[in-house]
Amino acid sequence: MKDTLFKQIDIPFDFRHTCWFCGEPSQDFINLPASAHLIPKLEHEPIAIPACDECSRITFPNDIRCAWSLRDHIKNILIARYAKHLGIGENWTEQELVDTEFSGSSLGGFGRSAWAMFEIAKTRVSFSGWSLSVDEVPLVNYDEISGFTFDGTKFLSLNSCIDYYEKATGIDKELLTKLVEIVKPERFDYALKISKLNKRLSHSERLDILEEVALQETEQEEIDNDAQFRQRCIDVSIEDVMVEGCVAPAFSIQWALSKGVRNLDHLCAFEDDYFDEFEYLGGPAAFMTYNGLQLYLEARKNKRWVEDNDPNRALWEQ
Repeated sequence: MKDTLFKQIDIPFDFRHTCWFCGEPSQDFINLPASAHLIPKLEHEPIAIPACDECSRITFPNDIRCAWSLRDHIKNILIARYAKHLGIGENWTEQELVDTEFSGSSLGGFGRSAWAMFEIAKTRVSFSGWSLSVDEVPLVNYDEISGFTFDGTKFLSLNSCIDYYEKATGIDKELLTKLVEIVKPERFDYALKISKLNKRLSHSERLDILEEVALQETEQEEIDNDAQFRQRCIDVSIEDVMVEGCVAPAFSIQWALSKGVRNLDHLCAFEDDYFDEFEYLGGPAAFMTYNGLQLYLEARKNKRWVEDNDPNRALWEQ
């Protein structure tokens, strides 16, 4: 119930009778803070926020100091509460549910209503409310960096996100936690994919996967460091050259100059050396740079083209 001590937030016409937290029809207000003696700790003035019956019944700790932190808290309660419903979208597509022939009173009902349950739950946890203001004065002071956001959903923390996927998809929590430590939270999607492919593991199987991923990361780091070193060694006087929509990068031109490669016949003789040298780029990328170098050397056969288009012509004359 709205208290006169708490000012009601401004509600846009399109969101009248709407819960600010989940988008469901509002039936009550949440007063923030929960009691008057906590007002001095609040980052903005005390407010009353429209909420649906479920959101208004969720308790929250006294250390919440702004409306946005309260929203994150309530969202994560809903995420945990409806993890199984949200997990439908993690484990199925709508078409798969249509195509799968569920039968029986229980499974048949699931097949008919599962996707609708997922969409309702997803819509609620994804709802972002509207910009907060009181008497048309905007409320500020929220730290958007806090929490952990993945796939459009903001969690209170990385651990909260891992807990959610454990409930929603049945992944091995210990595996996902350790994988994230190895590949870093920025690549959470990669860690999650591996975890989804490896459920119900034994201790030794889990260790084998972690060891393999750690080795891959170490090898990739060495490749990246080598690539950065090579990049720093490129002669800055050499420029990339575009020929027929392909790029002959500066490093490949520098390689050709250092090897004395002056034409396509020379390049063909050094083809294996080229791909050994630039193996760290990966097959497709190495081929693209080789193709660009081929086109560049072919173009250089035309003296007029060299005069008009080759920024590196002086280097070839040395």
